[in-house]
Amino acid sequence: MPAIIAGDQGQLDERLDRVTGFAGHIMLDVMDGVFVPGRSLDFDYKLPKGPRYQAHLMVRDPLRRISRLFGKAETAIIHVEAVEDIPEAIKVTGDHGLGTFLAINPDTPVDAVAPHLSRLDGVLVMTVQPGRYGSRFLPRCLRKVEALRAMDGELVIEVDGGMNPETAVMAVERGADLVAAGSYIVASDTPMKAYTRLVEAVQNARRRI
Repeated sequence: MPAIIAGDQGQLDERLDRVTGFAGHIMLDVMDGVFVPGRSLDFDYKLPKGPRYQAHLMVRDPLRRISRLFGKAETAIIHVEAVEDIPEAIKVTGDHGLGTFLAINPDTPVDAVAPHLSRLDGVLVMTVQPGRYGSRFLPRCLRKVEALRAMDGELVIEVDGGMNPETAVMAVERGADLVAAGSYIVASDTPMKAYTRLVEAVQNARRRI
């Protein structure tokens, strides 16, 4: 799915216009400039109806922002590095009617999420250092996908960072269900063609598994 970074409503509208015609699922990258270097969607943004949205909260205080997602996103992605009480974070998110994913940064082991898998809707494995478009893909992080898949055959595993047709295939082959791609799709001169190439690569990889 496309991942959107935007500094203001105008930029958000422009980037959403590039993908909403073909993408049914969109990731919203919310960044506070503290937890990660960049800032994105750190304002009261408005979204078009139609797509289903994930809010990827790359922020220091994710639980304080959960209520703002009501009526906007269907899923909240919370970084384990940003909360002290993970069970409480899962409860708060669920109490607001949102699906709950936990995210782990490249240097965070899967042990951080392993005790909580049965209470989650999914896990997001970061394969770049988060915070900006175009960060360097870190293939070592795909070992976490394999480890998570070995722990739970039904778990929804998403991969975010440096995704293109080649790296997405690598992720799927190791057990990923979903991939989020920012610059590959959104910064492309032909976003729909980029999205289609990515989807086709993932589908072909699944057929081979």
